[in-house]
Amino acid sequence: MSRPGGKFCRFLSLLAGLLLSSNLAAQEGQIWRKVAPENLVFIGMREGEIVLELNPDFAPVTSARFRDLVREDFYRGLSFYRVIEGFVAQAGTESALPPKPDQQLPPEFERSWDAALNWTPVQTDDLYAARTGFVDGVPAARADGQIWLAHCPGAVAMARDTAPDSGSTDFYIVLGQAPRYLDRNLTIFARVIDGMEVAQRIQRGAAGDNGMITNDLARSRIGRMRLFDQLSAEERREYYVVDTNSEYFRKTLEQRRERRDAFFIQSPPAVLDVCQVPVASRAERVGISRELNPN
Repeated sequence: MSRPGGKFCRFLSLLAGLLLSSNLAAQEGQIWRKVAPENLVFIGMREGEIVLELNPDFAPVTSARFRDLVREDFYRGLSFYRVIEGFVAQAGTESALPPKPDQQLPPEFERSWDAALNWTPVQTDDLYAARTGFVDGVPAARADGQIWLAHCPGAVAMARDTAPDSGSTDFYIVLGQAPRYLDRNLTIFARVIDGMEVAQRIQRGAAGDNGMITNDLARSRIGRMRLFDQLSAEERREYYVVDTNSEYFRKTLEQRRERRDAFFIQSPPAVLDVCQVPVASRAERVGISRELNPN
């Protein structure tokens, strides 16, 4: 007599084996890019810590403003007030008043294509763009001489009102299925490189209320945000992200696109969603090294 759940357990074991083998293969010949310390932001919360990498190459004004706000301790005590399961977690002042003219951020939704960018192609004829790929580990898309960052899980963008320049302080983290229809409509200025599991623990709001959490005591709250140079020597750690411009990463993309593992009865089509390609990162400090999100 077979053990209850035996077939399902064997399926899980096989699937785990596939993930493990791909992970082990990824260790050999992997090349890493060091994250510039000035682009690191550490978000401390009761749920844990989330680490962001700012992207001044695509959003220089927004990245600089966010860095200033963090240094001023602007976000301490503010909450994630609109959180929709599988969509986004939005935090900030929740103010209904328009920002003052000197606080308005210009729309940095896209930039001109530059052949000097470290572009690694993933797919042509994407649902939302002519081409998708990576730029220094960040999912991106391009068409008609323009390039922009994609709303993949972990992307961090500035919230805004109807006017394109109405963004100011409030931001959101993409939690789940990529809302790519938002691409080129909001400014993506950072991404989560550590602590995505913490972001997934942020208190959700009710779907019927558009994710708004009216009970202030029920919200997940920001304890403190800090830049790298605001950390103590004991707290500081360097971050490294897989170099997506390397030949090794290009081969990894081909392997994920083909999906020729013996597990598959029906071979999936040879397409690859840029938001479904994991980019590992790792943290290092004296005597400590750990790899993050390897799968």
